[in-house]
Amino acid sequence: MLDAALASLWLEVASASVTYGAAARVDTRARSMDAQATGEAVSPLAADMDIVPTVSLKYNDGSAVAQVEYAPRISFREATTNPRTEVQHVGRLLGDWRPSRGLTLHGTQEFVLGQVNLFTNLPLGGSLDDDPTVPGDTPALPIQPLPEGVDTVFFLSSLTTLAAETVWLGPGWRLSGSAGFSASGGLDDTAKEAVPFQYGPRAQLSLGNSPAPRHTLSTTLAYSDSRFSTGARATVTTLTGGWTHRLDRRTAVEAGVGVGVAYSVRATEDDPTDDPDVPGVTPSGGRRLTTFQVGGTPVEDPPQRLELLPDLTLAVSHRVPSRTADFNGRLAARVTPFVDRLTGLVYPRADLTLNGTWALSPRFRFSGTGGGAFAVGGAVGDRQVVGGVGAGWTVNRWMTLEVDTRAAWTRSPDVEAARTVWSATLGLTVQKTGIL
Repeated sequence: MLDAALASLWLEVASASVTYGAAARVDTRARSMDAQATGEAVSPLAADMDIVPTVSLKYNDGSAVAQVEYAPRISFREATTNPRTEVQHVGRLLGDWRPSRGLTLHGTQEFVLGQVNLFTNLPLGGSLDDDPTVPGDTPALPIQPLPEGVDTVFFLSSLTTLAAETVWLGPGWRLSGSAGFSASGGLDDTAKEAVPFQYGPRAQLSLGNSPAPRHTLSTTLAYSDSRFSTGARATVTTLTGGWTHRLDRRTAVEAGVGVGVAYSVRATEDDPTDDPDVPGVTPSGGRRLTTFQVGGTPVEDPPQRLELLPDLTLAVSHRVPSRTADFNGRLAARVTPFVDRLTGLVYPRADLTLNGTWALSPRFRFSGTGGGAFAVGGAVGDRQVVGGVGAGWTVNRWMTLEVDTRAAWTRSPDVEAARTVWSATLGLTVQKTGIL
């Protein structure tokens, strides 16, 4: 019997595959400089270079998949003006397991640790949809406002997620759920002034049904709780119903209507005697914790707030299949409860995004993105407008060349002038995969 068990185990291990991946990416970048970031007169243009070596291992036996990846980012900043080196350690651990038919379990662990330049990237949560696909490589959305003389902070970001999905409820039904814990922000005192450290759990439960081939209905319950190093706290619970309708093979419409319950605790203010010229300044990077009213005297927020906020989504996706210019586009508008990363306050924010990708050939693609975000419903918050275009050329199966340009305009109610930043990047990736 022991021989049979060992033979079965050996056959299972032998049938599994272990693959490796090795890659190296080099980005050369020209970007704008902001005088506030340095505190003294500097050149308005900076040149950077990023080197990202990546190693990964993947195990797959048919019912279980595990992958580990490590991709540190070594950055040479402001090579022509104020040369310095920054290092970010970026890693990811993924796992999928199908213990039985109709049940899938997922697990992920992502982390970023090291020096992060707030003008060029914000790990794990800087994009408009807050769902980056690659840790440590998100669109350029600077945080507002920044302390005088600081643009690079020692940053930690960690996201742990466990999820499950099943179709056991019957044909056309799908039940999924996830639970996780996130932590992100500055680690030392200087970094916390720019980005307060925040941590807390999150969970989501979703039930979907397809009553007809072109219709999908869903109900989602989501919960998140964030506690900040400033003493602030933000707890948001949302209940949303969604509907997806495919008009034809090319066009689909998505709509979601829901409500969120937001509970927030204001950050602890510093002693006013520390800086009598700037009343109401908090450890959250200089953000005054008051509600600003146009044409009136600022009214101080209560220490605790409990509000009902809308959770609305409307999106249209369209595809134009073609051998010469295959196009995929999406236009989306959202009004959702937004947690301010600096103060912990929660307010309704509208996000408008437009994305398009053209596959002009099997080896060449062109993409464009744009969008904006602003507070609604009488709330006051940062306003952002972002946009960018990029192109990628797959030279062969082991080499890719990419170009990318981005621009962002942001305005904070506490800052006298708006800020505009831009960057242009040329990247070269060399990669190799194989079976061990």
